[in-house]
Amino acid sequence: MDGPVRELFDRIAPFAVATPPDLARIGESLVELSRDHDYLTDRIGRIRDVSGPDGLHVPEDGVRLLLVHRNEGEMSPAHDHGVWVVLAPVLGIETHRRFRPRSPIDRAQLELVEEQALRPSTYVTLMPPDDIHDHGHLTGRGDPAYVLILLGGNQFTRRRTEWDLASGRSRTLEPGDRGRWVTSTPIDG
Repeated sequence: MDGPVRELFDRIAPFAVATPPDLARIGESLVELSRDHDYLTDRIGRIRDVSGPDGLHVPEDGVRLLLVHRNEGEMSPAHDHGVWVVLAPVLGIETHRRFRPRSPIDRAQLELVEEQALRPSTYVTLMPPDDIHDHGHLTGRGDPAYVLILLGGNQFTRRRTEWDLASGRSRTLEPGDRGRWVTSTPIDG
């Protein structure tokens, strides 16, 4: 781990193992790292125009840290993680929307609960089972963001769900299935 990432993990260690995790303290610590442009500028430069994640610390098990970028107008599909999540922008504006199922019977139909335009020095937290969301860049809303995403574990080892807001369909993501990166990719089946 690079020095700034190690410092973050040392700082959040007691908050990450608490029951429940202290996501506010973790969020404040992640914002502190997001302000370290001396460290992050080089990482951002490497992914400048690439839409995707860059793993800053991605062990098979345990807390993971990613630097993520989606290009102009790219939003993730609505999805859940099955682990706690903290997201903090480094540069740009990240749209973050939370959803909930319209009914316990039809979980494919989602309703918007909250929408935020996240800027540097802000953060958002998610805790299962209230972790259905999408995020990325909406055209006309500033520059696409580079965001730090801290995950409480490896989401790809868990069964998760992905939703297609346009069609009202959902699908189960089995362990190992990374799902779609952007909403412009049709949902299978």
